[in-house]
Amino acid sequence: MKTKPYDLMEIARLGVLFLPGDFLEDIMPPERKEYPLLVADSDSEFALTDEIDFVEDHYNALKRVLLLTERIDSTRSPYAALWIRRPENPALCEVMVAGSALPSEGVLIQKLWPELARAFGGMPTRRNRDRGQTVYYPVRNSDEEIVGVLELTENIEPMFI
Repeated sequence: MKTKPYDLMEIARLGVLFLPGDFLEDIMPPERKEYPLLVADSDSEFALTDEIDFVEDHYNALKRVLLLTERIDSTRSPYAALWIRRPENPALCEVMVAGSALPSEGVLIQKLWPELARAFGGMPTRRNRDRGQTVYYPVRNSDEEIVGVLELTENIEPMFI
């Protein structure tokens, strides 16, 4: 018997249940969180750069959950990623962890777009694209504060002409 594929939003809802939001909140060591705040008001070229450093256990646990989330429905196999707001400017965001593929927006620090901003505001939302759909679902910590957003993008096989 063939089963109906899960809706992408349902996969995101299930995935978020297993995401440790406290790990996402603390994925950056304290010195990485403080550094952009110290140089944000300066003209330093490093104020908005990617000073990558992770708490390894947190990163690995989040990566594992993303990879498992991508496998919830084998007929869909979406790509998963976790977005956070930048500590020095909450109007900017960046990908902290990705599952099996990077999001189509890339890994650069960028301004929040409307769908991601709505998810950071607590409302799961969809974005229809030329080739498929992306959903954004808020990730909460143990205090129920939104600390990130889970992005799931449909895995559409390329069309051959």
